[in-house]
Amino acid sequence: MAKGEVAVLGSGLMGSSIAIDLLESSSVSKVTVIDSNSDRLRALEIRASKLSGMDPTTGSNLKLGEKLQTLELDVLRKKDELQKILPKFDVGVGALPHGIAEEAVQRAVEAGISFVDLIYSWRHDKSSTIDSKARQKGLTIVPACGLAPGLTNILAKYAADQMEDVDSVKIKVGGIPEAPKQPLNYKVVFSIESVLEEYVRDALIVREGKKVSVPALSDVEDVTFTELPEQKFEAFITDGLSTLPDTLKRVKLMEEKTIRWKGHAEQIQLLMDLGLFSERPVNLKTTGNRVSPRGLLSTLMEKKLAMHQGDKDMTLLRVDVEGRKRKGDKSTRIHQYEMIDKFDVATQTTSMARTTAHPCSSVVLMILEGKITERGFIPPELAIKDDRFDEFIARLERKGLSIKEREFLAD
Repeated sequence: MAKGEVAVLGSGLMGSSIAIDLLESSSVSKVTVIDSNSDRLRALEIRASKLSGMDPTTGSNLKLGEKLQTLELDVLRKKDELQKILPKFDVGVGALPHGIAEEAVQRAVEAGISFVDLIYSWRHDKSSTIDSKARQKGLTIVPACGLAPGLTNILAKYAADQMEDVDSVKIKVGGIPEAPKQPLNYKVVFSIESVLEEYVRDALIVREGKKVSVPALSDVEDVTFTELPEQKFEAFITDGLSTLPDTLKRVKLMEEKTIRWKGHAEQIQLLMDLGLFSERPVNLKTTGNRVSPRGLLSTLMEKKLAMHQGDKDMTLLRVDVEGRKRKGDKSTRIHQYEMIDKFDVATQTTSMARTTAHPCSSVVLMILEGKITERGFIPPELAIKDDRFDEFIARLERKGLSIKEREFLAD
């Protein structure tokens, strides 16, 4: 891959941050961002024009905007046009809403380019055909490679690989405002549709060594962080394990929970009980118009909970893997990773954008540089393993993400 050209599909908070990450790399000669929203594309162009980096060809300094191209295109409605464009790139990145992610992966495989997607969660029963095509064409497709799933899976699998027997994998992660404020003590830091989907989609978890589905928002528990001693958080089940139940075997308990400020789950449950998450249209008595309650809720929440000037977010992450280091060990240990990341004041970048973009862009670069060579669907926890893990973590640290690691005896 000598050209170093990357296509990023989507120019929202995550797509824009991924694009900037890639533009900053000397391994990348050009980034083309494709989106139907011209205002977002223009904002990205302005942002990139103010940043400097290294020219991968000459080694001299250049404006990052010189390596950026934007293309206004609806990737869902004009997929044939997208299909013609994609083959010119070495690697593609998907930073699109849930409903479009699968289409983007399919287009990339048909176009013959490797692809990394933020949210697409591969299940063998529905994606085996795509997997087979990718293998035949020599492509690397990494699904669900952001913060969670993505970074969380990588940390959990690596910790589990250091143990002989694993009893449980417990992941807690979430992006929240630094200071809680009503309504809901929450700010939208990624796609509102993806936020709502977390609350309604049943979660795949592992109980007694078997995969089971349980309702999202269930099993609420209090959560504390020693670095934030006065703050009270909670965590509840959501569908974030992605590929981990397939790649990490013989584990009795495995779950992922989303972290929010304490009391959030009860407020969301109230909205659900009122029927506001329903997609079935209802007649308004006042006007006679038919509206989707979820569509209305989405519109109102996106407006009311949007990040504004002066708002700051933070990302909390904890991965606990419990088990025994060697056969015959009587003591059970916990291998823990923990991260508290906050809004970047210098660059005015949300923590959620940083913590989602950096893992994704790091994997993209490792594919581009020939360091990830497996073909077909390769979950992030299998793409980043062994010696690659240390390099991956080092890349995150250079981007300012600090992940603390410790090991201790279980209670």
